[in-house]
Amino acid sequence: MRYKMQSIKTYCLTLPNTVAEKMKPVAIVFLAALAYSPLVSGEPAVKANGIFLNRQHYSSISVANGGPWGTWTWIDMCPEHFYAMGFSIKVEEYGGADDDTALNGIRLYCINPNNTDSTVYSIESDSGKFGQWSIITWCPRGFLVSFQLKVETPQGIIDDTAANGIKFRCTSGAIIEGVGSTFGDYGGWSNTCIRGGICGIQTKLESYQGAFVDDTALNDVRFFCCD
Repeated sequence: MRYKMQSIKTYCLTLPNTVAEKMKPVAIVFLAALAYSPLVSGEPAVKANGIFLNRQHYSSISVANGGPWGTWTWIDMCPEHFYAMGFSIKVEEYGGADDDTALNGIRLYCINPNNTDSTVYSIESDSGKFGQWSIITWCPRGFLVSFQLKVETPQGIIDDTAANGIKFRCTSGAIIEGVGSTFGDYGGWSNTCIRGGICGIQTKLESYQGAFVDDTALNDVRFFCCD
């Protein structure tokens, strides 16, 4: 049981210096999404829900700076011939003196590169109960192949948040990042999927601890690589 004291942290928001810089991420997301007519036409991604667990992977990739709390939960996999090209994250907004959990979940969007009109599948391991899901961030080309995790180290008797954000590198070399929370620092990059791309996910999650007990939600994640 890790009881918390109320913490005082400064929340900083840095805005782009120019309108062009502000519009660039929007343009990338829009152009990438145009390639996938099921999402553009308003059809939701189909949740894999563990149906494709027999998908064979050749390696897993992880980072060394994950949070210390929680347990590894279930695995979810893309269908055969599908790879993750986009992601969204579930983030609890900063609550001031309240108990903050920051990053609560990661969802990947799986595409069949040989048929862009086919169904888009989403895969997701266990997620925390707090926060809202972001819009999808897409690789401009290629698939997700490696990642960095932003983690706040243990704070002792002060409020802990563990994982706060995530970046991915695409096969094209582009680096894409979701809008996470402000605490912690990015660690080193994971290994890279040398063939194909990321095709599966497993999260390490601290379950809800109840009132007056410090919650951290998502602490760590690993991904799986498929041919």
